[in-house]
Amino acid sequence: MTQKVDLPSPFKLITYDSIDSTNEEAKRLANDGAPEGVVVWAKEQTSSVGRRGRRWVSAEGNLHCSILLRPECHAYKAMQLSFVTSLCIAEAVAYALPKSAFVNCKWPNDVLVEERKISGILLESETKSLGGMDWLVIGVGLNITSFPENVEFPATSLIREGANKDISAQMMLETFIRRFLTSYVTWKTLGFEPIRRAWLPRAAWLGKEITVRLERETLKGEFKALDKDGALILLHNGDERRITAGDVFV
Repeated sequence: MTQKVDLPSPFKLITYDSIDSTNEEAKRLANDGAPEGVVVWAKEQTSSVGRRGRRWVSAEGNLHCSILLRPECHAYKAMQLSFVTSLCIAEAVAYALPKSAFVNCKWPNDVLVEERKISGILLESETKSLGGMDWLVIGVGLNITSFPENVEFPATSLIREGANKDISAQMMLETFIRRFLTSYVTWKTLGFEPIRRAWLPRAAWLGKEITVRLERETLKGEFKALDKDGALILLHNGDERRITAGDVFV
């Protein structure tokens, strides 16, 4: 890649035309001692995966990037950065689309346009003793020019939803990282509550009936709230269930 990319300090960009996975490269760099703020960006990924090991289609023209962070906190708290990331992607997507587009965040870390998935996020980490974080890698896939067909959850792209045909992965990367820096600083200094308050107005299906697929069971109920730590509160058969991991459907 030859284009000049303008990222704010302390982010440092490493680019590839093709790589197995930006997350895998960011993890390799983390284990080699790379500092916080490294951003790995590739035009194409050959072996990328999403949450729960699902294959992530990485077509050229879309955005595939990973951010290396070293947050000094407990691992459970660092997982709140999935909300930071999805919120910033949603804001960048909304900026690129017509004002009439409905852009929502699907718990815990997908971004939807008109209830179709446009972005997925994958967090991977290495912990230290007593639950502390050594590093955290946040992988982002954003459909810009194309999207996968025949998938479990309907997908879409920026171009399909009305973005200017001149939109590029570089433009979306710059927009996303600038917003991420602001929200990351907010999270580090003020905690999760301001992120939670900003995320909730974009929450998909809040107050509506949803299906939550867990590892060993599937639950139906009302998406009642997002708690102070980022867990989904499901009103199921009159009882509140606190859910920290799962897949949401309607």
